[in-house]
Amino acid sequence: MKFICQKDDLMQGLSIASKASATRSPQPVLECVCVSADLSGVRLQCTDLQMGIETAVPAMVAEEGRVLLSARLLNEIVRKLPSGEVTVSVNASNRATISAGGSKTTLQGASAEDFPALPAVPEDAPIEIPQALLRDMIRQTGFAVSQEDTRPILMGIYLEVEEDTLTLVALDGFRLARRRGRLLSPAGRVTAVVSGHYFIEAGKILGDDEAPARLALSKTHLLLRTKGFTVIIRLLEGEYIKYRQLLPPSYAISTRVRCGELADCIDRASLMAREGKNNLLRFSIRKDKLSITSNSEMGEVYEEMDVETTGSDIDIAFNVRYITEAVKSIDEEQFLFQLNSNISPCVLVPTEGEDFLYLVLPVRTAG
Repeated sequence: MKFICQKDDLMQGLSIASKASATRSPQPVLECVCVSADLSGVRLQCTDLQMGIETAVPAMVAEEGRVLLSARLLNEIVRKLPSGEVTVSVNASNRATISAGGSKTTLQGASAEDFPALPAVPEDAPIEIPQALLRDMIRQTGFAVSQEDTRPILMGIYLEVEEDTLTLVALDGFRLARRRGRLLSPAGRVTAVVSGHYFIEAGKILGDDEAPARLALSKTHLLLRTKGFTVIIRLLEGEYIKYRQLLPPSYAISTRVRCGELADCIDRASLMAREGKNNLLRFSIRKDKLSITSNSEMGEVYEEMDVETTGSDIDIAFNVRYITEAVKSIDEEQFLFQLNSNISPCVLVPTEGEDFLYLVLPVRTAG
């Protein structure tokens, strides 16, 4: 096998594909990248059996072939090469030579015969959405995925398609995140639970443009395809929590807040809250004023901002991390802070529409 490509193209392809490579696996092939060269170009594949990624690298192929190379070592070798053209050649013993400029490195590879093929996922009923929107939706829900394996299903992101709308939901028992986005065309109705860890990793390599991302589902896997790469993720087994039952049917108090200003207040108050033993931020709503306080043995913080409130006054406390992550996930200029009491869930929603919803449980405090 022999091909010539640009260093930057090879580096980008390796950085994408190697997100699916395993580390310290009992199966050495899972720590490798499968490099394939044929008349169509060069393809890179990695898999740890839970997620697989394939990406293409623009290249001039002189000799066709396939080889397994250490994903970690190949990444490091290519990263340190001088800029410009890179030549990769592999001999009959699977020994690769990677050269660029005056640099030449050899790396012992292995036969690609034992590399597991990526699962086949039918694409006869594709779900298409702008990839920048999908990237944001994953980011704006993934933080609420449970990190505890006591309830494995909560370690996933619930995916629901209803005609022209895609909904992503994550919850961990203390907060819930829901994000909705418009599909490029209707896609019927389908649901699945995708591994949160791997879906978040896939979201990190999506672009920031309106180019379409294509999703497809089988009984066991999710396929995510863009012009530059393909990701296949194993689905989680089991039924997701009926999250709609967790949402209050109505709210006695609704406060309109400016997102950027609230985020800044929380950011300053959190400095002292994180120094304390309880990690608490205390919110006090008094008609047209919202105050946020935090304290520890090191000191106190008081923040105040103007708001618009419908309903009675209230004092409520939140875990600093949970309320911070919810507010920072909102891209709107304003949103509504809705609640019923200081011991019932607080919900953050848009001033109009239903594009997002964040539910955060308050913390009971003495007095």
